[in-house]
Amino acid sequence: MRLVDRAAAILCLIGAGIAAALLLVSLALVAWSVLMRYFLNQPIPWVDELVGYLLVGLVMLAAADALRRGEHISVDLLTDRLGARGQRLTAAAGQLAVLVASLALVYGGWQTASFSKLLGIYSTGYLAVPIYLPQLLIPLGGLLLAVAAAVGLLRMVVGQPPTTEADEPGVGGPHR
Repeated sequence: MRLVDRAAAILCLIGAGIAAALLLVSLALVAWSVLMRYFLNQPIPWVDELVGYLLVGLVMLAAADALRRGEHISVDLLTDRLGARGQRLTAAAGQLAVLVASLALVYGGWQTASFSKLLGIYSTGYLAVPIYLPQLLIPLGGLLLAVAAAVGLLRMVVGQPPTTEADEPGVGGPHR
């Protein structure tokens, strides 16, 4: 189980690292665009389109690590009042729901990107990129999310909590 956990952690951390880099690039592009537009009166029209694509990548690539660490938004008003068994069942149902949704993202995202590539669809913005390229971020992020959810379910099968602890050695280090 430890090997599976570490492999999933590495994959999720790579996704989170790329997402962090995309966030920094987005921040730099927006700052540059604002400076150019408001101080030099030279707007850069393609920045908004590119940042939109980068934000899709950021969300899709970071979601798996957030799930693995148990940092997704949750409503625990009712689950905190359940007993240990009820909490475990709702956690398993949640992991299963994420797994199903992430597999739908993989399948649907791949179908959409393949269709866009087949038809040769380009974005209508200033960049005119083949639209299947940013669309591929959806099945990629869905795949990472599926791995995190499957490992969460596997952890539960062997009697562990579905998410890793933040300060667990070798998994991700302290973050809270």
